[in-house]
Amino acid sequence: MSQTITHDAARQRYSLILDGVEGYLTYERRQPGVRHITHTIVPDAIGGRGIGKRLVTAIMEDIQAAGEKVTSACWYASGVIDKTPEWAALKA
Repeated sequence: MSQTITHDAARQRYSLILDGVEGYLTYERRQPGVRHITHTIVPDAIGGRGIGKRLVTAIMEDIQAAGEKVTSACWYASGVIDKTPEWAALKA
């Protein structure tokens, strides 16, 4: 799967379009230096292909690179973060 994830900072959204269907992750900036993940949405039509994990990976790599912290209200993103020790260490 070589489709590129795009980050729209103005909309606070990471997205990937596959087979004409969009999967996306949204976040908020409630305080400086912290991104709060609100939703990870992967429609059934493109589910089961690791897209959700790729979206979480994209935001977490950006958070690491920026020296930021993360919080999450999204059960899926929280689970991926908790299972990845270097990401769990970035929880605010």
